[in-house]
Amino acid sequence: MSESSDEKIVMNRTVDWQSEITAIAGAYNPTDTRESWLSRAARRSGATFWHVKALYYDELKDPKYSVAYKILSAANRARIEKAQRDADQATALYRNFAQRLAAIDPDFHRDQIDILLGAARIIGGGDRPGDKD
Repeated sequence: MSESSDEKIVMNRTVDWQSEITAIAGAYNPTDTRESWLSRAARRSGATFWHVKALYYDELKDPKYSVAYKILSAANRARIEKAQRDADQATALYRNFAQRLAAIDPDFHRDQIDILLGAARIIGGGDRPGDKD
């Protein structure tokens, strides 16, 4: 029986389930309990609370493929979403700083303004291969 390439990737790697579940659940808020935090990871991943809790506490060593795939996929999505939020925040910060410099003296700060706006464009995804000015 042949395995899919996704299945081989999941089964041939050692997974730090605590890190994966932490990525899914996000920050531990002051109002969270450990159970509510793990429940959030279960909801976001589509796995059961039992599976998430057992993997987090290392009580389950070899989850079935469907559970592992749900959790690893959700963790990957969560990391991508966090990276996008961080990029959006950095882009806004650079643009704001460029605007402040422009308000002071746009001619004197022209080089810095161009650098900041260029960085914001790159981080924000405005510069892609094939883009035309």
